[in-house]
Amino acid sequence: MSFPQPKASVYEANGFDFFRLNTLLSSPGDIYESDESGLGLAIGPDSDVAHVNVAYFDAQATDLMQQIVVGPTRPFVGRLDANNVEQYSPSRRPGRILIWSGNLYDPNFRPRTFVNGDAIQFIQPRLDIIQYFTSAPSLSSARIDKEFQFQNYPVPGGKTFYLVVPCYERRLISIRFTNRNNVSANTFGVSGVTYAITDDSSSNPFHQETVIRAPAAVAVNAQVTVIVNAPTLGLFDALVFSFDQAGPAPLRIIMSDQE
Repeated sequence: MSFPQPKASVYEANGFDFFRLNTLLSSPGDIYESDESGLGLAIGPDSDVAHVNVAYFDAQATDLMQQIVVGPTRPFVGRLDANNVEQYSPSRRPGRILIWSGNLYDPNFRPRTFVNGDAIQFIQPRLDIIQYFTSAPSLSSARIDKEFQFQNYPVPGGKTFYLVVPCYERRLISIRFTNRNNVSANTFGVSGVTYAITDDSSSNPFHQETVIRAPAAVAVNAQVTVIVNAPTLGLFDALVFSFDQAGPAPLRIIMSDQE
C-alpha cells in the first residue's frame, strides 16, 4: 500500500460507518494501525490472508496489550478503543489498535527444486479487514471466491519459471491449464507450500512443500485440470506453479472457502 497509510480517524470524521484497510503485504513484518475506536472487526471480502491479528491497549495486562484474531468465520463484535495517549510497554509506542497478518509470508522463499538461473514471481498476498464505527448485533466475516488468470510466463532460456500464488487456508481450489503453444510441450507442475519461520539464507530452510502435480509435459493444445481439496491434501499458504515454456498457456485458478 502507499505510505503514509490511511487514517481511520479521517474516515470517521467524514461520516463513514467503517474503516477498511485493504493492502498488499510487502514483507513478513508489516504492521498497520488504527487511531480510531471501533465497535467491531471483520475480514474483508478481498482478503487472501485468512487470519488477522489485532492488538489493543489494556492497562491491566502485564505488557499493557491484549490481542484477538479475526478470521473468515470469526469476526469480533465489541468495543475496541484506540488509546492515543497511553503507550505500550516496553516499546513506548502509542496505544493505538495494531493490525498485522496472522499468516506467514516469505517473499524470499525458493522451491527446493529451484536452481541457479531459474526465475520466480510472487503474487503479493492481500490483507483486507474492516473496522466498524457503528454498533451491529452481528457481523458477517467471509472471503469471496478468488480467481487468478495467467497466460504468458517470463521463462529464462532453458530454465524454469516459478509462480507463487497465495491461497491461505482455502478449502477448495480448481486449477485449469491449457498449452496453446503450437510448437512445444510445456512442463507444468503444481505444489503447495506452508511457510515456516526460517533463515532463508541457510542451505535447508524449514518451509514445507507438498507435490500436488509432479512437473510433466503438457502436449500442444492439451489441457490439465487439478483439484486441490483440504480433506485430501490439507491446507496451504501458497501454491507454486512451474513452467518451462513462455506460452501462450492460459492458467485459471479459482479458490473457495467452501468445499
